[in-house]
Amino acid sequence: MKKNLFILFCSLTFLGTSFAQDKIKLKTGDIIKSRVLKVSGTEITYYKIYKLKDPKLILPKSDVEYIQYENGKIVYMSGKNPVIKGTAGNPKKVVKKKTTTKKK
Repeated sequence: MKKNLFILFCSLTFLGTSFAQDKIKLKTGDIIKSRVLKVSGTEITYYKIYKLKDPKLILPKSDVEYIQYENGKIVYMSGKNPVIKGTAGNPKKVVKKKTTTKKK
């Protein structure tokens, strides 16, 4: 009986910590643990991570520095178009290719 309770407790603990979460970093420095639903032209729609049954929350994009998604991808909200900078563990370098034409 104790063994079954222990297994049940470990299973519930694992399920409680296995929720995927996105992180929204505000320009004020605050970080919101959330589940981002939609990023539109001027706003971000999200749920707080532990209150998924609550109504959706809306945040202006102008207040957000970046969003780090659960897979590690970071999207910076600078200007009108978001800039994707790779993942936290594997950042991508932006390399501009030079085009040259050879004359014969």
